[in-house]
Order: sequence, then structure tokens, then C-alpha cells
Amino acid sequence: MPEIASPFKITCHKEKLESYLRNESIFPATLEFDLTSVCNRKCPDCPSTTSLPSKTLETDFIERLFSLLEGQTRGLLLTGGEPTMAPTFPEALRLARKHGFVDVVVVTNGTFLNEAKVASALLTYASAVRVSLYDWSTESCGGLHPTLKRIEALRSRIDQEGSKLQIGVSALTSKKNAKGLSAVTQEVASAGGHWIYFHPLCTKWETGSPSRVDQKGVLNKIEECQASQPDGFRVFAFHDRYMENKIEFNGYHSAHFLLVVGADGMNYLGAEVKYQRQHIIADVAGNWRNDFLWQSERLQRIQAVSSKTYSAIGSRHRGVLYNSLVEQLMQRGQKAADGSLPFSRDEFLFPHIL
Repeated sequence: MPEIASPFKITCHKEKLESYLRNESIFPATLEFDLTSVCNRKCPDCPSTTSLPSKTLETDFIERLFSLLEGQTRGLLLTGGEPTMAPTFPEALRLARKHGFVDVVVVTNGTFLNEAKVASALLTYASAVRVSLYDWSTESCGGLHPTLKRIEALRSRIDQEGSKLQIGVSALTSKKNAKGLSAVTQEVASAGGHWIYFHPLCTKWETGSPSRVDQKGVLNKIEECQASQPDGFRVFAFHDRYMENKIEFNGYHSAHFLLVVGADGMNYLGAEVKYQRQHIIADVAGNWRNDFLWQSERLQRIQAVSSKTYSAIGSRHRGVLYNSLVEQLMQRGQKAADGSLPFSRDEFLFPHIL
């Protein structure tokens, strides 16, 4: 069965990876794109709390960016803020399909899942909707059970209309909530979710130095959940985010594979430092250029970052882990397709979403 996340997911894009290892210019595999910074919630420790207030991207900019990436970038992760609050939400999904995105995943807090225009856009255009649960043990951030009710209603429509849309839930883990992982997994499965994805809770997003909280005992609980699920429901985790091995890299390689654009139209180095002004590497909306991906100033900023100087390395976010893998390949002078990295797109769910 396919996985959803791993440092090796980047090797699904062997042509891009091999081109990069030859020091050639490449288009990103994935666009992570904030439609809006507006959100109806202020969940504790949500990275979006660092975003700027009341920024929403216009349709003309969305189409211009999608057009530039057409035929080259096949994965779109639509985020926020709360993307379903953006007036442009349905049109953005339609444009994504028009411009050839293959995997289109929407990250949402789930509040508006059952609003007519939101549900219709998701059922028609999206590959998956990923509902973020930041604290399912209390009634903060809207509470768990109202969200599950909306998931249940959307799943009913999926089944009735024959939509291929998948409903996933992402849940943050810590030593403190490890004992509750089994219960929340069961509730998501019962509500009609297709899968749940666990990843570590980080704090200090607002400082630009996010780091994991204590994750002792979490992986064992996740593995117990994985072993006890009925057919048709999956439990995923990004295991390397829970490890303690040393991370080393010279240059933020992931920025060439994962393009992160905020609701302010800025291109940020990585998802873990979105809206941190010191990590802006290009002003896409304010200084549009068709060649912005290869501007010398942007490339220099990417290359200047190393594991020794990067303040967000403690998050062990996916971009950081991709950096480590690419660095290892560069140091070994190894190609992605030489047989020692036998990962194909079939081994990952939504392979175009890094």
C-alpha cells in the first residue's frame, strides 16, 4: 500500500532530481500556495498564526502563476489561512485543473466543508481535502465532533455522486496526547475519512525557529493504530520527522522542488518559515518576471542557507528532510535512478505533492 510522506518522496521526480544533480535549472514539482491569510480561527501553535492579516490573492495573479508552471509542476497544495474563505476558492480549483495540475490537495480547518460552493468545488476539482486538527482533546478551534459531522456529510456526497475526492485528516502529536491517538483515529474512520496523517506538533512558529515538542512514545502509538485498522482506512505518519539523526545540508535544495508562495505574493524559502520576512527569496506578485525562478538573487539566497545557520532546522519539516537527502546524493555523486533508490510514484499517495 502506498505511503503519503517520506524524505524519499522527492525521488519520485527522478528527472527533476537528476537534472538538479547535474546543476541544471528545474521547475518545482509542487506549488504550496496560500489563497488567503484570512482565517476564522486562531488555533494555538498553528503556523498560519504568523501570517499577515487580510491578504487574499486575485484571480489574475493565480492564473498567471498557474500558466507559468503549466506542464512542468503537477502538484498543488492549496492552503491558507483558511482557503475555503477566499472568494477565489472555486475558481482557483477550476484553474488548477485547466492548467494541468494532477494532484490538487486542499488543506482546511473544515469549518466550511458543507457550504454549497465549497463542497461542489471540492467534489468537482480536488484530489483530496486534508482537514487539520490542532487540538482534538478540547473544544478549542471549533471542537472535534462538529468537524467530524461535516466530514460525514461530505463523505456521503462523495459516495452518492461517485466523486474521486478523498478526505484525509492531519493531526498533530505530542507526548501529552499520545494516548489519545487511537481514539481520534477511530472517530475519523467512523466519520467516513479515508485516512489520517500524524505529524509532530511544533511551537515557536512566530519566531522563525519552530521546533518539535516532546514526542516520546508517539511512534509506538502510531504503529499500534496502523496495525489495527479495517480495510479501506489508512494511518500515515512521516516517520523521519520523529527521528533524532543529524541533518546536514549546504543550500536549501528543497526550494527548487517545492515552491512556497504566501497570500502576500511572496516566495518563501520553505513552508516552515512562511511569512518570516527574512526568508523571502522572491517578490512574485510585486515584481513579476517569467524567469523569477532563476533570478540570480533568488538562487543566491537559496544557496546561502545551510544546516549550521538555518533557524528552523529543529522543526524537522519536510523541506529540511528533503535537503538532507539531496545533500547526501550530491556528496556521493549519485544519480536518483541508479537502482539504490527504488522509489516510484506508485509507492506514494499524491506523488506530486511534496
